[in-house]
Amino acid sequence: MPKSTRPLTKWEKMFPQVRYDKKMYKTGSNWFTVAYGLGYHINSKLYNQQNLALTYHHRFRAMYFNAGYHYTSPVFFMKRPLEKLNDFHIGAGLRFEKRWLNFGFFIGPSLATSLVPKSNLVSVKNHQLGAHTEIQLTFKYFYDLGIGTTLYGSFNKRYQVIGLQLHFYFSNAYVGPY
Repeated sequence: MPKSTRPLTKWEKMFPQVRYDKKMYKTGSNWFTVAYGLGYHINSKLYNQQNLALTYHHRFRAMYFNAGYHYTSPVFFMKRPLEKLNDFHIGAGLRFEKRWLNFGFFIGPSLATSLVPKSNLVSVKNHQLGAHTEIQLTFKYFYDLGIGTTLYGSFNKRYQVIGLQLHFYFSNAYVGPY
């Protein structure tokens, strides 16, 4: 005698599987973004900041969390600048997901390490707590792959920067063929 399937949990009902083009995807899945962009250094009032960000976003029940790394400097990250910011951050946020769009907002604390120039040859290294925030808008050309923009802000006592990034979106939403 065949067994009946177990009843769906509250979270499985809230985040059901969907079908697109003979493939099954789970809604509310985790995702990873790789971003590169330009920023405005608030302390020096210059629009010369280049930045790189790697961020993982995870859903636990109905809440979303993220953890990531953010780098900002006036020169490309492979060079050794006298001025830069390395930012490790975690956060909590909201997400709204549709077939073609993904919107997310996250805010949380960061551990920032910055180099601030004292002269043309010497920089002062600082370690401080700060805050990191990001707003993401992604166009998903496949349900689990996309491209979008991130509006971000990284704030601490000595090196504050805001800016816009282009990001690539990678999700683990794919379940299998229908």
